[in-house]
Amino acid sequence: MKKTFRRAVVFGLLALAAPFAALPLTKPAATDLQSTTPPPEVLPEPAATPLPVYTAAPIQRNFNASAPILICDDGENASVSVQDFLIGTAACELPPDWPDDAILAQMVAAHSYALSLGGAAFSCNSAQCAGWTSAEVLRVRWGGDFATYYSGLAALADEAAGAVLCWEGSPAAACYHSISAGQTEASQNVWLTAVPYLQGVSSPWDADAPGFETAVTYSAEQVYSVLLALGLDADEIPNAPAGWFGEGVLDSAGYVAQMPVCGQVFTGTRLRSAFSLRSAAFTVAYDAGENAFVFTTHGYGHGVGMSQYGANAMAKEGYSCEEILEHYFTGAQVVQWAG
Repeated sequence: MKKTFRRAVVFGLLALAAPFAALPLTKPAATDLQSTTPPPEVLPEPAATPLPVYTAAPIQRNFNASAPILICDDGENASVSVQDFLIGTAACELPPDWPDDAILAQMVAAHSYALSLGGAAFSCNSAQCAGWTSAEVLRVRWGGDFATYYSGLAALADEAAGAVLCWEGSPAAACYHSISAGQTEASQNVWLTAVPYLQGVSSPWDADAPGFETAVTYSAEQVYSVLLALGLDADEIPNAPAGWFGEGVLDSAGYVAQMPVCGQVFTGTRLRSAFSLRSAAFTVAYDAGENAFVFTTHGYGHGVGMSQYGANAMAKEGYSCEEILEHYFTGAQVVQWAG
């Protein structure tokens, strides 16, 4: 899966870069943390979803659902037709052979989100298939399957083009992620702003998604370098690594709200970014024998809005596009526009 945009108004891609390379280690040698070997990349594949820096959606009850979509493609602005936008976003976010209603839900969510920007550009990188991409890129990517996949998405785009997810008459900022931790996250726990239709719902299907639970191991020296990058002073970090992390406090959706680290408290989202974790639903365990930390995560992505694997499972169970969207965006409604 490939998934992510930024709201800036703006959207940035959820491509979490490992912050470890070239960080100096200054802990005394007695702690055995003197290696300068950087840790490996944590995310071997592209992050599956967009990570918006959310601000309240504008009141925009009069909007044109058929108007071309303004995109900012790797810094360059352009306009694309609604159909091209729907095809390009769906192709970036989901496998083209997923159930129709899951793909329709993805198309409507992306279109609604773009409309909620109130005229600001939808950020993407077509060359990297991040957020949105073009037919030319897909032709190379899909090779001999291009005609089959593209025509299938085009037919679904024709069906989805007239539908918009709305909250009180305005297009909803219908963000999405790959896999939740079993319940989707409330917007204020990630982007500070509470959005009525982004308050978290149950998504039990996600527990069966591939990669729901994953673990990554960092040596103590690698973790030490990240703690320095987080702003801790060397003299604040105990010599015994076993005492570096305290027990995390979870929010109602199972994501880490905050966790004590060497006497300071950090949010789960900040630690997720610092350690390039797949989600903020994680635990940390110290292995004294290996002098290493094991980070175990549940889910993939920021957790807000629609779970794409949840939508896939719901579609397989017979739920419609409208039912999927109205489940994940409580109180929002899919409005059909005539043209």
